[in-house]
Amino acid sequence: MSTSLDAKPNYLNYPRLSREQARAAAAQLIAMTGDGSPVHDALLPRIQRFYLREARLLDEERHEEWYAMLADDLFYWMPLRENRFRRDKRPEFDPDNMALFDESKADIAVRIGRLASRLAWTEDPPTRHVYLVTGIEAFETAVVGEYEIHYAFVQYRNRSEHDAAMLCGRRRDLLRATGDSFQVARRMILLPQSVLLTKNLSAFF
Repeated sequence: MSTSLDAKPNYLNYPRLSREQARAAAAQLIAMTGDGSPVHDALLPRIQRFYLREARLLDEERHEEWYAMLADDLFYWMPLRENRFRRDKRPEFDPDNMALFDESKADIAVRIGRLASRLAWTEDPPTRHVYLVTGIEAFETAVVGEYEIHYAFVQYRNRSEHDAAMLCGRRRDLLRATGDSFQVARRMILLPQSVLLTKNLSAFF
């Protein structure tokens, strides 16, 4: 089986989203508030197993296998949080505001390729990861075979002897059934910090 350093996804096969497509995808994620009908009991464990496997693949830097869990029309978004008073009634998230990540599947492939190039000095020696996912909720959507997912995550990172960081947050996914498994079509990563105290964001979420 190929290792993460051998992973060479062909990002040329996946066109980047246009600005209009990205804004529409961001608006779709903002509208996902967990108010739909929960999925039936037989489906929820399958969805939970999907996310447990995803966490393990990221722990083990099996990026090529993780990449296959992403839909070709992926929108991967980490909007920047702002500190506001409660009286400020502007929407918390806006597709036109700054984001830490605003990516398509092609962009993810470029980042994986950077790690595979052996030229990413911040990842040599590599960072060790532990991903935890919990509180997975799954809801039906208006599209058959697509599900709205809400859950929390913890990502602990350690590199060399004294470099450690932990990020906690929540994710909203649009998960799409594909054969006997699923793919992530939309992902919104919500960190509580308005200013990140970690040295970099070279990891995947």
